[in-house]
Amino acid sequence: MSLFGDSSTGLDFYHVGLVVPDLGIAMRTYTELFGFGWARVGPPRTHHVVVDGVRRDAEIVVTYSLQGPPHLELIEERTGGIWAAEGSGLNHVGFWAPDLGEAVRRFTDAGFPARVHDAVSDDEAVPAAPTRFSYHAMAGGFWVELVGVGFRPQLEAWIASSTGD
Repeated sequence: MSLFGDSSTGLDFYHVGLVVPDLGIAMRTYTELFGFGWARVGPPRTHHVVVDGVRRDAEIVVTYSLQGPPHLELIEERTGGIWAAEGSGLNHVGFWAPDLGEAVRRFTDAGFPARVHDAVSDDEAVPAAPTRFSYHAMAGGFWVELVGVGFRPQLEAWIASSTGD
């Protein structure tokens, strides 16, 4: 049994994500209340995503707690209205997916298609299938993020490089 669900599904729970209006304030608050330390915050990055079949761009800044897994992820969206949109529901739990395509198909077949996913194609007219992450709105407003395990070494290196600051 995993921390969240049954590990036989092939999905490995690793974070809870919160969309926050101000990353600095949220980091200070969660540090004061729960003692979290944080991975270094880099410059804002633009993410090209597909939202309900339409390509969009969003500038975000993100950090993860040093404690974990499960980690606490904080996301501040500065432009784009995707993560920060009113009622977007993109407060979520994240799972590593060894085969992202298979996991997305499984969620879609169960009635929960990807609502938001990465866009790897530079062609704005052709939304690409997810290759790195996808978000699925579940019953009751609960969102699940599926993340391909190829991102795991990058995330672990980022968090490890932030310890001792």
